[in-house]
Amino acid sequence: IVNILVLLGFGLASHLGVLSGIPCIGVGKKLYHVDGLEKSPEHMAKIRTLSKKGDFFDLVGASGQLWGRALRTSDSAQNPVYVSVGHKFSLETATKLVIACSVKRIPEPIRQADIQSREFLRKEKQKK
Repeated sequence: IVNILVLLGFGLASHLGVLSGIPCIGVGKKLYHVDGLEKSPEHMAKIRTLSKKGDFFDLVGASGQLWGRALRTSDSAQNPVYVSVGHKFSLETATKLVIACSVKRIPEPIRQADIQSREFLRKEKQKK
């Protein structure tokens, strides 16, 4: 299994994990085109089969390489997130952890970091 949809197979989650020694997971909102993976009509049809939280399908490239999973993280989410191993996680464990951390589409640690960083930037902009 390689880091999700990163052509060299070593994305940010892997890089951060190796440098820090901390287990990391790759989670993306978009499917990047690599190894024949793309948002084709076939891919979109698979997304429509994800009917409830926890449903997923594997992302297997043209080479036969398993790149990660498309995962529905909440019953209300229309689009999946894309999960991969980053560092010191199996794909199964990464999938379970992302499901457990998700209330909405984006896993809560990522969602909260995004909300808080945007709030910080908004306040900094107001100071000027």
